[in-house]
Amino acid sequence: MSHYDPIDASARAQWENLSPWRRRLFLFLRGVAAFLLLEGIIHWAVILGIGDGPASRFEAMPMAAQAAVIWAAIIDPIAGVGLWLRAGWAIVLWLLATLTQVVLGVWAPAGMTRLMLFTLVELALVVAYAVLSIRAARESDQD
Repeated sequence: MSHYDPIDASARAQWENLSPWRRRLFLFLRGVAAFLLLEGIIHWAVILGIGDGPASRFEAMPMAAQAAVIWAAIIDPIAGVGLWLRAGWAIVLWLLATLTQVVLGVWAPAGMTRLMLFTLVELALVVAYAVLSIRAARESDQD
């Protein structure tokens, strides 16, 4: 009996055909996907009041901060799954979610200090994504 798996073999062949910068971009987007999934779980924990005790932090937040948490709790896991599956729309959704978090952070800073940390990390990830994408595109142009 053979241990040959056609799906695994196809993925391995595709991985071997990637250029070094494309591999780095692929691994980076997998890392971003994991971060977005974790961020979504954290936002859902805030909404559900996990670890808050009798008084929920979510209920005490300003309305704009509540909207930002709800938005991130919905959009981030969707973008994370899309990035993990390498869907073309996922990068656009991730960039849209990051832009929305930046706008909400600038518009309503009261009660959003915790969210600003996520926003700053995501802005750094967007910059890193831009650099990796440019490097991968240049590498493809040289071939």
